[in-house]
Amino acid sequence: MPETETRKIAVILGASGSGQPLLTILQQLLGKAAETNLHGVFIEDDELQQIAALPWVKELCRLTLSIREIQDTRFDRTIALRLRSARSAVEALARRMGIAHTFREARGSTVSLLRETVHSADITVFDPSRKLAAAAIRPTAHGARSPRRIVVVMDDRATGKEALLTATMLANGQANRISIILRAESPAQLEALQEMASNVLPGRPNHLLLLTDHGIQQLVTTVIAERADMLVLGASEKLLKPEPLGFLLKQLECPICVVKRFYSELYKSNT
Repeated sequence: MPETETRKIAVILGASGSGQPLLTILQQLLGKAAETNLHGVFIEDDELQQIAALPWVKELCRLTLSIREIQDTRFDRTIALRLRSARSAVEALARRMGIAHTFREARGSTVSLLRETVHSADITVFDPSRKLAAAAIRPTAHGARSPRRIVVVMDDRATGKEALLTATMLANGQANRISIILRAESPAQLEALQEMASNVLPGRPNHLLLLTDHGIQQLVTTVIAERADMLVLGASEKLLKPEPLGFLLKQLECPICVVKRFYSELYKSNT
């Protein structure tokens, strides 16, 4: 790719707040080159609005543990406050890294808006639905500088290599923090993926797993069993269809990184 082409790295934020833990992880992927653009997207999911409008849904105060009716004005003010917090956090990260940034608010289906963002960005990072929609009561383990356990899914050579390079960058080059899930269609493809993984990864991975069942349920079960702190996927159309993507959003607890294109210059500028 031309050196002057802008590299777009997107982060999806929601009503949970500023998304600072996710932005801290994202910092590992941001080079200090001027051609890198950080794109923040604050999603206000229609489903959250619909749930809040149900007559039997109540609001629980985290400080007093008191239960009260949800008031439209208070709910809207809370969303507006978290929108400003997310915008400020993205702006602060961009200033600290010395890169350009953009930010936008979007309302609608999280899955649809996520697919739209993935197709327009080179790398997209986001939390699962439960963290996008609700504030965490206590800090999570994802607030560390980089995720400790990273799971990479490799379906083919093209998207698999991009995902593995990104995971290596997130792991600061420590291969023992990376587990690889191979989903090959044939023995020849499996051999090619294994060879590529050994050439790209700077050491032995923590685990190298083969899934003969290519269903999304088995993939989620395996990622959970690996106790992943982050899942890294190539931006294949198979995984980005609404049904499997929605399943990933609802069933996983760890952040997800979808890679369409990886730039080696980004890795060099951070190592």
